[in-house]
Order: sequence, then structure tokens, then C-alpha cells
Amino acid sequence: MDSSVLRHPRIAEAVETLVTARGGGITYDVGGGGRKTLLAAGARLAAETNTPLTIVEARSLHSDVRAFVREVQPEARSAVISAEEAALQPDGSINGVLAVHADVLRDADVRQPLLAMAHSADHLLVARHDYSDTTLDALATPDIVLRLRDLMLSAPRPAPITLTPPPMDTSVALRLVRQATRDVLPDQDLKVFDEMAEVLKGVDPAEVRQRIGKLRGKYEATIELARQRRAAAGSTDPSRAPLDHGQEQAAAQQQHRSQGTGRT
Repeated sequence: MDSSVLRHPRIAEAVETLVTARGGGITYDVGGGGRKTLLAAGARLAAETNTPLTIVEARSLHSDVRAFVREVQPEARSAVISAEEAALQPDGSINGVLAVHADVLRDADVRQPLLAMAHSADHLLVARHDYSDTTLDALATPDIVLRLRDLMLSAPRPAPITLTPPPMDTSVALRLVRQATRDVLPDQDLKVFDEMAEVLKGVDPAEVRQRIGKLRGKYEATIELARQRRAAAGSTDPSRAPLDHGQEQAAAQQQHRSQGTGRT
């Protein structure tokens, strides 16, 4: 039996309620921790009242029950017996804390002896499923209901896991930089290329193109200058260079004067 379930807020609250009330009942779903709540509350109540704890449980679970009680309450004095053994006990022989799992009451021959035993106990704790026998319910109050869905809803949420992407291989970063900057940056502008490659080292591949976009914006002026250099390199004839607006006006005036001189 795993005692870690006792750390669940709803289970811990149920144990506290049963101990404070000096007894009670637990109705629970399969997987709802009812058996462990029964044992933990019974062991703690026995330790606090300095009285013995008698647990009535199926034979197949006796060794697990003993180990669980020793783990959660080592100082508790406890004994684990079957329903058949409980039925053979003399009337009034049980005192202290009696913890019964109602699954053992399937046999009608043990119900009346266990009812008499429950009356003689100082404190009674009963755990049962919805389908279990209800013979002891009237004596086991208050009744606590543990539903598996409630335990799941109130279970602590695990902390989110942050996955750090593996560092990007430098060769991959350089290849992507070359691809993105091809025909844009001048070959001689190694400073820009080197800075881009350095930034991209160890970067998640999904962020590479975003980084490239930012770097392009940072070096927009340099990129534009590179384009102008290439355009200028394509024209080697100075006479083909475009004239600005002032030069065009001067050329027109010179032509007009030449034409006027020719007419005189």
C-alpha cells in the first residue's frame, strides 16, 4: 500500500475529521483511497488515545495492512484479524479502536458478531464501497464520502515543463545565413555576415529566420548601399549617368542659346 496518497489534501482532511470526531464512516469509490484513510485514521486515533487498534480485514491483505500501519504510526498497538476470527471473539472483548472494512461483511454469519463487537469498541471506524454491506453504518458517524472524481479535480497540478531546444549546429546556422543573404549583401561586407553567423550560433532553428529578419532591419542601410554599388558598377560610361533636375535645366538653356545664335 502506497502511503503517499495520505498527502492528498482531501484524504488528509478526511483523516483529520475522523480523528477529531473519534470515529466515523468512509464511503468511497474504487481508487478513492478509502482503505488507506481508514487505516491512517485508526492508527492515529489509537496512538492519540493510547488504546489498542483492532483491524478487521480480508486475510489476503493482512501483511500489507500491518506494514502500512507500522509506516504511518509506528507507536500504535495494532492487531489485524479476519471477519471469521472476529466472529469468534467473546462479547465485549474488544476495546479501544475498531476499524472494519465492510467488504468482509458479505457473509451473513459474521454480521451480528461484528455488530456486537462494534458496540463494545470505544471508537469505531468503517470504510465501505457503495455496494458493500451497510450493517455498521448507523454506528459509524459522521460519514465521509470520497469520490475519485473529486480527488482528481483537487489533485495538485504538476509544474509546467520547459523544454530547452538543443543548440543549433553552427554549420546549419551558417548555411541558413548564406541562403537568406544571398544576392543581398555584398561579398566584401564580411563584418555583417560574421555578426549574423555569431548571433545564430546555438539558436533554436525555429528562431533562425526571425533573427535574420531582425538583422536585415538593423543593416537595412548597408544592404541598400550594396545595391547602389552594384547598380553603379553596371554603368561604366560617365555620360550615361542620369542628370539631376538642375543639370537638365542648364542643358536646355545652353541648347536654346545655341539655337538663337545660329539665327543671327
